[in-house]
Amino acid sequence: MIDAPVPAPAESTLLVRIGACGVCGSDLHIVDWELGAERMVARLPVILGHEPAGEVVEVGARVSNFKVGDRVALDPFGHCGRCGPCRAGRFHLCSAPTTLSGAFAEFTVAPVENAHLVPSTMDIEQAALLEPFGTGLHAIEQSCLKAGDSAVVEGPGPIGLSIALAARALGVTSIVMTGLAVDADRLALARTMGFTTVSAGDRDWIEQVRAMLPGDGADVVFDAAGAIDSPRELLRRGGQLVEVGWPARDLKSAELRALFFHGVTLINSRIRTPETWRRAIAIVSSGAVDLRPMVTHRYSISRGLEAFDLLRGRRGVKALIIPSD
Repeated sequence: MIDAPVPAPAESTLLVRIGACGVCGSDLHIVDWELGAERMVARLPVILGHEPAGEVVEVGARVSNFKVGDRVALDPFGHCGRCGPCRAGRFHLCSAPTTLSGAFAEFTVAPVENAHLVPSTMDIEQAALLEPFGTGLHAIEQSCLKAGDSAVVEGPGPIGLSIALAARALGVTSIVMTGLAVDADRLALARTMGFTTVSAGDRDWIEQVRAMLPGDGADVVFDAAGAIDSPRELLRRGGQLVEVGWPARDLKSAELRALFFHGVTLINSRIRTPETWRRAIAIVSSGAVDLRPMVTHRYSISRGLEAFDLLRGRRGVKALIIPSD
């Protein structure tokens, strides 16, 4: 823990007092300097933290759409509004996004493009979970899922659970979550949240999952683990594989041919769009989705390193840094 001066907002930014900030797997990748960490950090040293919510305490001179006292959730990826993807409305693919970090602190400065107003009645911890929930909701929006469809979600972490929660809110009637033996606690939490789970460590796990799906397989498989594990065996012909987790292995040509002849559509789903944020806030505000059960651990800033040990051990689901603790 270090002492740093309270930053001053520039003319188009907000100074936000942090109420809670989620600890993300990518934070651990940066701390352990792995899986492309150099792409996420422009310079060192850096204060981490990019899933915050809090209260606006000062606004820049050119800010007109926020005021002191507003409660906001912050997106680590803003958009420039000028590049080709932005002009096409594909803000999540912006080639020059505004970025946010530094939220494992009492205060942070955020560009207005990264801030989203949330109701004052929303629990601050739920507001801090809107970023991962928005990622899960965006994956649902990228897919073909409709009410009454079936889905498999591989990976029972915060993003996987967010996908499952968003799918259930949509009316998807058959949702099976899978995880490894090390994910036992996370799978147990998923069951308490009402989801059917299967351990991918079981020898017959594919047969177990298939028995819980319609006869021709799932409409969509969401890979929130990056494992790309057995989608051909789980999907119906013409189904979709939505890749949400960072791919952690190479696909063999035989696997690609199997997906090709099965007619599988492979979709890449990254982060979220401003419209996804609007819908995520509305869904959570309405009570249709409760994100709070995902929070299994809370730490003060001085105990923040314990959260990274938790992630390394794949224990718990979501840890929050609460500066006021």
